Amino acid sequence: MNQIEITQQLHVQQHEQVAHLFYEAFPLKVKHLWFYAKTKEQAVKLLSQSIQFEQGIYALRNEEVVGFLGYNIGKRAFTPANYRAFRNVYSPFEATWRFLCYAFYLKFHLYQEDVLHIDPIVVSEEARGHGIGKLLLRKVEQLAMNQHMTKINLEVVDTNPSAQKLYKHFGYRIQKELKSAPVTVKAGFKKVIFMQKCLEDNKTV
Repeated sequence: MNQIEITQQLHVQQHEQVAHLFYEAFPLKVKHLWFYAKTKEQAVKLLSQSIQFEQGIYALRNEEVVGFLGYNIGKRAFTPANYRAFRNVYSPFEATWRFLCYAFYLKFHLYQEDVLHIDPIVVSEEARGHGIGKLLLRKVEQLAMNQHMTKINLEVVDTNPSAQKLYKHFGYRIQKELKSAPVTVKAGFKKVIFMQKCLEDNKTV
């Protein structure tokens, strides 16, 4: 495998790569939970215009984005509720209800200023198994410590046991579990696991 570069800087063409990768990782969530996008084209256009790329860490292979990690700090989100982006994709009525639904969802994913919240972490299917997730997690821990944060939060769904295993290996501990089937079954999962790592207890992995 060619060498992986971890960076926080992207050029414009790579922005669309991130949007495509985001959709490919979470098509059901994009369609049934976050944006209610009817097509991939709508979703990618919306994501391209909504993502705050400075709130991300990216894995590049030969200038191609093969993985990324988005993070929220306080009210600064990787994918905030951006009404203008919704209006660029949908009619006024369709944009408004989608925007309000996503804004309500996002309300529960913004935290205090001294906690970094990972949302999401993605590695392309063809690049999995090469340690990219570990590189992204190490980088975000470094970023959090540089900003004098003591905790990192994340969420993982019950249908992603490999991610749960990776996070536990990195020292993340389960804080609580939430059964969400009535709302999220169409999005492909029935339970959300909330995990946290205290950086004051950080150990080299």
